[in-house]
This record gives sequence, structure tokens and C-alpha cells, in this order.
Amino acid sequence: MQYHEAFLDSEAYKKEYISGLEDWITKKEKEAEKVRAEHIKDIFADPETYRAELAEMLGYPLCEKRPETAPSVQMEKLSEEESYTVYRMRYEILEGVLMTGLFFRQKGDEKRPLVIVQHGGEGSPELISGVYGFTNNYNDMLMRVLKHGVHVFAPQLLLWKPQRFGAPYDRDAIDARLKSLGSSIAAVEVYGITRALDYFEGLPYVGKFGMVGLSYGGFYTQYTTALDTRIRSAISCSYFNERKACFHEDWSWKGSANRLQDAEIACLVYPRRLCIELGRSDELFACESGIAEFERLKALCAPLVTDADWLDFILYDGTHEFCLEDTPIERLVADIQND
Repeated sequence: MQYHEAFLDSEAYKKEYISGLEDWITKKEKEAEKVRAEHIKDIFADPETYRAELAEMLGYPLCEKRPETAPSVQMEKLSEEESYTVYRMRYEILEGVLMTGLFFRQKGDEKRPLVIVQHGGEGSPELISGVYGFTNNYNDMLMRVLKHGVHVFAPQLLLWKPQRFGAPYDRDAIDARLKSLGSSIAAVEVYGITRALDYFEGLPYVGKFGMVGLSYGGFYTQYTTALDTRIRSAISCSYFNERKACFHEDWSWKGSANRLQDAEIACLVYPRRLCIELGRSDELFACESGIAEFERLKALCAPLVTDADWLDFILYDGTHEFCLEDTPIERLVADIQND
């Protein structure tokens, strides 16, 4: 071949392709807003239909009926503290798939509420509970819940930092493989949390459920609470946002922009309580787009929901960290106190 050119001679055409693709996606995202608005018009009148759709969107096993029996559980006592005992808990969520976590059981046989406290990206139950002597941006979130006399379970999700905790993995690759099978990592892990609730529900010393999470933990809190009505009150911190502004591969599913986004999924928590927290200086997820999504949530609720007490929105002075204000935790604990 006689023709030759420099590497950058075709750059303009590549830029043209990128620009066209970005513009086309933006146009379709705008169109999706109208499609979604029409699609979810009955979300408050018929929430179960939309819960089923959300489960189907995330995939197997959420779209299947859960087993009637609770999962088998293995408990290893780690520490006997003054007012509670710490266990490492392992339980089977799918055939041969063992999920693990830390269970903090308050002493005594009195029936007490239980709160799922969920770590985020690069985190672990051990980190958020302070067993290493620090909790980073979690700001002692687990102990701030535990001090209210509730039981706490902190599951380990496929989010730990291998450079610190070992056990390397590729979350995106696992998610892609699961999606090719009609599942997703989100579906598996939300299901895993609900199976933990199946176990705790059968214990005589466990009462009502709440859930709290930061970042990825906020994502799992919002989705699990939307799908499982046993969770009576929830705090989602540093997650809620416009997905077109804060997108991850594992937060996207086929057609999700046309069906259910953060605001719509939050609607599925109603009439239970949902507290959404955003940091003004969040360096990962800009609060401005989170505020815009919350305004859209309010607009969805305005014509149909007269009880505004179910939804709290807190914009705090902070970064990508768990809010230092304890009032939301106190309110959550009050919501799930036994009758």
C-alpha cells in the first residue's frame, strides 16, 4: 500500500464519532425522562407492580420466589463486649455461595430491632465497626447505631479493597457474566441481604428492621428497602443522584432510564421512612445533581402523597462521608422500636 499518514491525521473523524455518540445519548436520555414519567404514573397506587418490575430489571434471583425456609447460618464468636457480643456470620444465599458479615447481638433475651449497616466501596464490616482502630469516612457509623441498643448486622459485599484486605476480584467482570445469565451483582447482593432478614426474622430476640448505608451502601440501602417492605426505616447517605451524572456499570440495567431511576425507586419506600443525605462538598458525587434528583422526587410525590413526614432530605457540610448528625439515626431507631 502506497498511502501512509500520521497517527493523528484521523483524529478529527474519531472526535466526530465520539461527539455524535455523546449527543445521541444525551438526546435519548432526555426522551427517556418523558417515557419514564408516563411509565411510573401509577407507582403510588400500585407499588407492588413496580417492585416486581424493579426485581425483574435487576434480575435473578430477585425475580424468583424466595425459599420458605431461612438459610443455614454458621456463627463464630469473635468478642464478648460489655453490652453486646460480636460474631462472624456466614450463610448460604445461593447454592454454594456463602455471604459473610459481622453480627453485633445485644445481650439479653429482650426483643430488639435490628439494623443492617452497609459499607460502601473499598469497605468491609470490620472497617466500619472500627476493629482496625479507625473507620475512615464512615465516621463510626456502625457504633453510632449500635449504641442505641439495637442489634446490628454488617454484610460483606463484593466491594472490599484487595490491596488492603486481599482476595482480588473483578466486580465489573463478575457483573457482566451475571448479566449474561439474566442476573447482576446487585441482584445477587440485594437478595443476599434479604436472605439475612429471613434468618433474623425467625429469631425470638429480633424485632423490626432498619437499614443504613454510605455510598455503595447507600445504593444497596435504597434498593433493598424499595424491594423488601420488612425494612421500616432507612438512611441512604452519599448515593442518591441523577444517574446520568453519576453512572457506574453496575448501577445500570437494560432500559433502566426508561423505567426506574433514583427518584422512582425512592417512591417505592413510601409510606415507610427514607432519609436521603448528601454532602455539600462530596468529591465523588456532586450534590447539585443530587439536589436536582430530589426536586424531581418531590414533584413525583406532590400530587399524590400528602404525608411529607416519610421523606427526609439532609444536605450536610461534609465530603463523601457518613453524616455526623445523629438525629437521623435516632429517628430511624424510633421508627423500628417494637410495638
